[in-house]
Amino acid sequence: MSFKGVLIVIGIVALGVFITFGVEEIRFRSMNKALLTEVKTLREKSQELQTNNINLSEDIKTLKAEFEAKTQEYEGKNSQLEEEVKKLEAANQNAAAIRAKIGSLEKENQDLQTKNDDLTKQIKSVKAQLETKTQQYKGEISRLEEERRSLEEKISRLQEVIDKARAVLAPQE
Repeated sequence: MSFKGVLIVIGIVALGVFITFGVEEIRFRSMNKALLTEVKTLREKSQELQTNNINLSEDIKTLKAEFEAKTQEYEGKNSQLEEEVKKLEAANQNAAAIRAKIGSLEKENQDLQTKNDDLTKQIKSVKAQLETKTQQYKGEISRLEEERRSLEEKISRLQEVIDKARAVLAPQE
């Protein structure tokens, strides 16, 4: 083989090497762009999850405040019922008036007792609902925190890949 032939072979080999490097660089840049897009998406998702956590915490606080207000209201109504019973006992001095009064007050007392029982049931129902919601929110918060940790780990791994890729590209530029 002549010197010219050797040069042609060397030229073809060099051209093949340059083409391979070009293809690899294009593939690497494409992967880098995809990774950057995925990191951005994961960061947005993480921000969204943090916002959801804040909203859920605020909802829990609101429900607790409503529950406490209802409880105080029902305790006030219960105190009123106790005062009515005391008034009925004090009015027991006049027999004829008391019999008529007792009949109506017993009816009123029965209605109030029914209302009190209904309110007590409602309190229990609200407490049960609040407990259920609280458990659901706790479960959701736990799930969201786990998902956030997972996303943060993915972001961290992706950032390491990007940093490595930049480190590899930096000497070539």
